[in-house]
Amino acid sequence: MTNAKAISIFAAALLLQGTAIVSGQEKVNYEDHVRPIFRDKCFSCHNTNKKSADLDLTTYTSLMTGGASGAVIEPGSSDGSYLYALMSHVSEPYMPPNADRLPDATLDVVRKWIEGGAPETSSSKVMIKKQTVNLTVEVSAGVRPEGPAPMPDVLNLEPVVHTGSTTAVSAIATSPWAKLVAVAGQKQVILYHSETMQPLGVLPFPEGQARVLKFSRNGALLLAGGGHGAARGLAVVWDVRTGERMMEVGDELDEVLAADISADQTLIALGGPQKIVRVYNTGTKELVYEIAKHTDWIYSLEFSPDNVLLATSDRNGGLHVWESYTGREYLTLAGHTAAVTSVSWRGDGNVLASGSEDGTIRLWEMENGGQIKNWGAHGGGVFSIEYTRDGRLVSSGRDKVTKLWDGNGGALRSFEAFADLALQATHCDETDRVVAGDWTGEIRVWNAADGTRLGQLSTNPPMLEQRVAEAESLLAPADAAMKAAADGQALAASTLKMQQEKVAAAQKTQSEIEKLVVDTTAAVQELEKQVTAATAAQTTQQALVSSLKKAIPELNAAAVKAVEASSTIQSDEELKKIAGQLQAQVVARNAKLSETETALVATTETLAKLNESLAKTKQSLTDYSTKATAAKAATEKEVAAVEPLNQALASADANLVAAQSEVNRVNTLIARWKNYVALRDELAALELARKERDSRQLAALEIKAVMEEKTTEVSSNQSAAEKARMMMTAAEQTMKQKLAEMAEVQKLLDVQQKQLAQREMAQPMVVSALNQAKAALAVLAEDAEIKASAATLENIVQRQEKEIVADREQVVAMTQAAAKLNAESDAAAKAMSDAQMQMVAAQKMVQQLEAESEPIKVQVQQAEAELQAVELTVQKAEEVVEARREQIRPQLQLTSR
Repeated sequence: MTNAKAISIFAAALLLQGTAIVSGQEKVNYEDHVRPIFRDKCFSCHNTNKKSADLDLTTYTSLMTGGASGAVIEPGSSDGSYLYALMSHVSEPYMPPNADRLPDATLDVVRKWIEGGAPETSSSKVMIKKQTVNLTVEVSAGVRPEGPAPMPDVLNLEPVVHTGSTTAVSAIATSPWAKLVAVAGQKQVILYHSETMQPLGVLPFPEGQARVLKFSRNGALLLAGGGHGAARGLAVVWDVRTGERMMEVGDELDEVLAADISADQTLIALGGPQKIVRVYNTGTKELVYEIAKHTDWIYSLEFSPDNVLLATSDRNGGLHVWESYTGREYLTLAGHTAAVTSVSWRGDGNVLASGSEDGTIRLWEMENGGQIKNWGAHGGGVFSIEYTRDGRLVSSGRDKVTKLWDGNGGALRSFEAFADLALQATHCDETDRVVAGDWTGEIRVWNAADGTRLGQLSTNPPMLEQRVAEAESLLAPADAAMKAAADGQALAASTLKMQQEKVAAAQKTQSEIEKLVVDTTAAVQELEKQVTAATAAQTTQQALVSSLKKAIPELNAAAVKAVEASSTIQSDEELKKIAGQLQAQVVARNAKLSETETALVATTETLAKLNESLAKTKQSLTDYSTKATAAKAATEKEVAAVEPLNQALASADANLVAAQSEVNRVNTLIARWKNYVALRDELAALELARKERDSRQLAALEIKAVMEEKTTEVSSNQSAAEKARMMMTAAEQTMKQKLAEMAEVQKLLDVQQKQLAQREMAQPMVVSALNQAKAALAVLAEDAEIKASAATLENIVQRQEKEIVADREQVVAMTQAAAKLNAESDAAAKAMSDAQMQMVAAQKMVQQLEAESEPIKVQVQQAEAELQAVELTVQKAEEVVEARREQIRPQLQLTSR
C-alpha cells in the first residue's frame, strides 16, 4: 500500500470519525474524541518518556499543564491555543512534523473541543474561557506620562495573614510618578501612601513570599516575583488603580528572586535559583526566549528605561547585558569579585549601576561596557541599589546603613543604622523620601533632604477588627479629654464673663463720674463767664459812679454859674437856654448816679454770690476729677484682668478644639476601619456572587452546548432526511426511466427476434433452392439464365448468413441491455427503498431529537433565568461595593494628594 493511499484511507477514517462526533449526542471531549487523534498523530513525540518541547499529550493533566512555551490550550479560544495554531499550520513549526496538514474534519474536532471549553470527559464541566490582556503602552524614558499619576482606588485593606512577629523585609518598591510605596509581606503585598504613610491596599499573593517588587515605568502596574523555595516560582502583575490581578507568568520549580517588566509592558523577565533567565510575552504569556549563560543563582535583573537592553546578575559575580527583544548577548561586565546583588539603570538608559557582596557599587557605560566609577559603599557587602529620578543613588548593605550618593559616587547622607542587616532600599521621587527595611522586618521612612526619620511602615499590618478595636480604645480617653477640656473652657468662659461684668460696672461708674466732671467743668466755665461779666459790669458801674460823682459837682457849679449869668443877663436867651440845659443835665446825672449806685450794689451782691458759687463748683470739679482718676484706674485694673482671662479662654478653646478634633479623628478612624470591614465583607459577598455567576455561566454554557448539539443533530438529520427524500425521488425517476428504456429495448428485441426467426426459417429454403439451381446448372452448364439464378441464390444465402449472425448478435446485445436495464431498475427500486428507509429513520430521529430537545430547552431557559438572577445579584453587590467606596473615597482623596 502506498503512503498516499494510506494517508487517503486514514483521512477518510478521520473524516468518518469527525462526522460521527458531530452527529453524535455526546459533547466533544478529550478522552473520547481528541486523545484518539493525538494517539495516532502526536504520541510518538509527546509522551511521558519523550517530551518534545517538554510537552506530554498522553494525559489530560499533562496536556493542560503545557510545555516549555507555557500553556498550549486556551479553553474557549482556539485562536489563542498555541497547539491548535501549530496543528492548523497557522504558526510554525507545523505539526505533525514532516507531514501534510491534518484534514479539516480532524482539526474541526480539536477546534470544537477547545471552543467548547476543553472538557476532559463527557461528564466534565467545561472550563471558562480565559480573557486575554493587552498591556502594551508607549513610554519614553524619564518622561512623565500624561494625566494624573496612577494611585490605588478604594481597595481591600484586610491582610491575608497577620502573624505574631515580622520576618526579614524581602522587597520594597516606589512608584516612579506617584506617592506610593509597595512592601512585601507574607502571602501579600501592602500599598502605602509615601507621604501620609497610611495603608491604601492589600494585594493577595497566596503563592508565597514576594522576593522582588517592580512598578512599571509608567506607574500603572505593579509586578511581584516570588513563590515558595524549592517548590514553585512565578510573577504576578496587578493594576495599581483597581488592585485587579492582570496576569501571572512563569512556572518555575523554585521561587523567583529577580523579575521586571519592560517599559512598553510587552515582556516580563524572571530569574532565580534555576540559573536561567526566562522572558515571556505579556500578550500571549508564551516564553519568548531563555538565557542559560549564568552559572549561579540569578539575584537581580532589570530592563533599561528605553526597552532596548536587559541587565542580569548572579551569585557568582556574573553581570551581563542582553538585547531585550532577542536575548542576544550585548555586553559582559567583568569587575565584581563576589555576588552581584542588585542592578539599576539611570533614567536615560546610558549608565548601569551594580552593587555587590564585594562591598562596591560600580557604574558602567553602555557604549563599550567600560567602567565609569567604582567605590566602596558598604562594609561587608551591598544588598540593594536604586537610581533616583534625578540621577542620585540610594543603597543599603551589611553595615546596617542606608546611604544616599550623588551621580558620581559622592556621599550625600548616611541614615541612622538599623539593628540588623539593611536588606532593601528605595527612593520616592515624588516626596524625596528614602524607604528602607532590614532583617528584623523594620521599615523606616526618612526625609532625604535632612535625614529626619518621618515614620515607619509594616510588612505585617493588623487585621481590620484589630484596627477597629484599637481605634475604639482611643475613644473613651478622647471623650474624657474632651469633657475635661469642655469643663475647663466653660470655667474660663464663666470667669471671663464675670470679669467682663466687673469691667462694665467700672466703666459705667467711670463714665458717670466723667460725665459729672464734664458737666461740672461746663458749670465752672459758665460761672466764670458770669463772674467775668459781673466783674466787668461792676467795674463799669464803679467807673460810672466815680465819673458821675466827679462830674456832677462840676456840672452843678456850671449850672449855678449859668443860672446866675442868665439871671444877670436875662435877655440872653441862649445863655438862659444853656443854663436850663445844664440844670437838666445835673438832674439827669444825679438820677443816673443814683440808678448806677443801686445797680452797683446789686452787681456787687450778684458777683459775691457768683464767686461763692464758682468756688463751690470748682471744689466739686476737683472732687469729681479725683474720683474720675480713681474710677479710670479701677477700670484699667479690671480691664487689665481681662486679657489673661482671654488668653486662658483661648487656651481652653484651643484645648477643646484639639480634644474635639481628637474625638472627631478617632470617630473618623473608627468609621474608616468599620467601612473597610464592611467593604471587606461586601467584596467577599461580591466574590461569592461572581463565583456563583461563573458557576451559573458554566451550567448555562454546558446546557447550551447540549442544546446546540441537539440542534445540530436535528439539523443534520433534517438534512439527511431531505437528502434521502431527494435520493428517493431521483431513484424513482431513474427506475421509471430504466423501466421505460427496458420496455423500448424489449420491444426492439421482440422485433429483432422475430426477424431472426424469419431469416433462420427462410435460410434452409434458400439453400435448398441454391442446391437445386446448381444441380440444374450442372445439367445445363451453358444456360446463362440458370447460371445467373444460381449466382443470385448463392449471394442471397451468403447475405442471409451474415444477417442472421448480425441479428443474433443484436438479439444478444439487446437481451444484455434489457437485463442491465432491469438490474438498474431493480437497483433504483432498492435505492428508492433504502432512501425511503433512511428518510423515515431520519424523520424519526428528528422527532426523537426534538422530543429530547424540549426538556433541554426548559433547562436552557431555567439556566438563563438563574444566570440572569445571579447577574442581578452581582450587579447589586457591585453597587453596594461602589457605594461603600464612595463613602471612603473623600478620605482617600485627602491622603492621596
